[in-house]
Amino acid sequence: MRNSCCLDVGGTFTDCFLSFKGKSARGKADTTTYDIGVGFLAAVEEAAKALDASLDEVVRDLDEVRYSTTIPVNALIQRTGPKLGVITTRGFEDTLVVGRGRSWGDGMSTAEIRNLARVERPAPLVSRDMIVGVQERIDCQGNILLSLDKGDVLEKLKYLMDRGVRGIAVCLLWSYVNPIHEQMIYDVIREEYPEVYLGNMPVIMSSQINPVRGEYLRFNSTLLDTYMHLESADQLYTVGARLRERGYRKSIFIAHNTGGLGKFTRTAAINIYNSGPVAGLHGAMYLGEQLGLKNLITVDMGGTSVDFGLVVDGGIRHYFAYPVIERFRVGLPMIEMTSIGAGGGSIAWIHPESGRLRVGPKSAGAMPGPACYDMGGTEPTVTDADVVLGYIDPDFFLGGRKFLNKDQAIEVIEEKIAKPLKMSTVEAAYAIKQVVDANTSDLIFTETALKGYDPREFVLLAYGGAGASHGC
Repeated sequence: MRNSCCLDVGGTFTDCFLSFKGKSARGKADTTTYDIGVGFLAAVEEAAKALDASLDEVVRDLDEVRYSTTIPVNALIQRTGPKLGVITTRGFEDTLVVGRGRSWGDGMSTAEIRNLARVERPAPLVSRDMIVGVQERIDCQGNILLSLDKGDVLEKLKYLMDRGVRGIAVCLLWSYVNPIHEQMIYDVIREEYPEVYLGNMPVIMSSQINPVRGEYLRFNSTLLDTYMHLESADQLYTVGARLRERGYRKSIFIAHNTGGLGKFTRTAAINIYNSGPVAGLHGAMYLGEQLGLKNLITVDMGGTSVDFGLVVDGGIRHYFAYPVIERFRVGLPMIEMTSIGAGGGSIAWIHPESGRLRVGPKSAGAMPGPACYDMGGTEPTVTDADVVLGYIDPDFFLGGRKFLNKDQAIEVIEEKIAKPLKMSTVEAAYAIKQVVDANTSDLIFTETALKGYDPREFVLLAYGGAGASHGC
């Protein structure tokens, strides 16, 4: 039996499943967003202790490490990624700005689209003044009609650098047929601005990320990959460095949102978007095989979100016809997983206009986390409501490894939910639970019955940190 370690880094917790010398164990630790490696090694060490082994011994003798994560997506959701520049063919600088006829509605629910008075276009990842066009043209058969002007490239490159870009997406027309001009621009950037001056500044070519027809989808895919690249690269480098320090010398694999695995060094940032939920869906399919269950509704309720997927006739057959990442349509294949902000750390709040109770999508994260964690959290969350209602034992959280402050949970729910809504603390906590359960059940109905499946023919498989507490 191979010695292997599977790790999933979520927004709240980092989980480890370790197979070592014929035995297996699990480990769990807080996700340390300031340094992913700290929480990562803490989870592995906990699993190693359960097998009476040291961390160094386990890491040194591992045959493989498999990894999944949702952390890089936070840069996209919170818009904390680097300042980017885009180089495209002259005359097509507005491709990303104009989009397609209905691109304003990408990633929105039907109800949101119908409410036209409140519809807003997604906040752009790059401002219009950071998109430049260069003199070049290749036709649809790959023939060069107008050669690339190196002097023009240098001029536009200096313009972007003077404005402080930390990443460049190169998206030329018809480059998926003939990428020679994109490659020339890449070479010019690396020649004029080597890493010794600028450090790790990603330069991503559309012919490298999404070499398919349709410039809007290809441009979006390239821009998203560039935007998430630094966050992903920093995390993967940290994980790799921590393992190497402990003596690990084998390959590190990461789950892709297409359903497979790839080596760290050969994985584009956009391919690990949603990698954690997709890995969970594959685990659910395997468990279904062991139990003889062919149809599964999977509900992965973690600390930040609820991720929904389907196993039909024993397999994963659903891929997005038109994949959307956040609010941007892309041209890459992705296994269909639907997410809503309804996890254990999702914050309960009162809508200022309607006065109604809402839960999510904003999350308290891992640090400070829910108020009951007693780490500085001041907002009422789903976990706080579960503690108040008795679904979670504050003296035996995580098998007794973490103690929760029930009084703190009562205080924040009473102050921010119960008093404004003129109800008791227990009623307010129960209302939070009802809202999050209703949101999840609505999601299940939408993704099964409205797509032609009878949910009565499926088994509900609820997992994740909060899945079991709310599955029933």
